[in-house]
Amino acid sequence: MEKEKYTKLRYQLMESLTWPSLYMFKFIIPNSDEKVKAVKELFPADTEFAFKTSKDLKFIGITVKKEMESADAVIDIYMKAQHIEGIMIL
Repeated sequence: MEKEKYTKLRYQLMESLTWPSLYMFKFIIPNSDEKVKAVKELFPADTEFAFKTSKDLKFIGITVKKEMESADAVIDIYMKAQHIEGIMIL
């Protein structure tokens, strides 16, 4: 099932964007320094992040705009991110 999901995403990315391209990642994670660190580690050190906490402070939304070399590079980030407990990938 996971492989099928990423195959479809790869196709959509290849059809809709020209590579390299600026790509926006969005994640929602439980409000935890450990989880924020895990998301940050998915990207190079010079990456800029935007954070927004939920009203009750239980969750943090993270937006990342990053120049990506290919659809496969985007999928690689998503595959690594899915292993962070409690993450929601938008």
